[in-house]
Amino acid sequence: MIGILGIYYVWILNVNATKGYNIRNLEITRKNLTFENNLLTIRIAEAESLDTLSNNPMVAAMETVDSPGYLVLKDTHLTFNK
Repeated sequence: MIGILGIYYVWILNVNATKGYNIRNLEITRKNLTFENNLLTIRIAEAESLDTLSNNPMVAAMETVDSPGYLVLKDTHLTFNK
């Protein structure tokens, strides 16, 4: 009787270990698919954003800039005085 219970115990451990291994593999697969889904969502949003900007009539009506000038401000609180 003890031998049969020992074999049953080992069989139950094997079943639980197999289920745990399968669950771990499914979680890894789910994580990878979620990551790929997020990347695709980001790419779709970027494409829609560029498409929206390029087709906007207000953007098309803007004048082009021939020689842009930039204004650079320095923050004196963050620079080191020598």
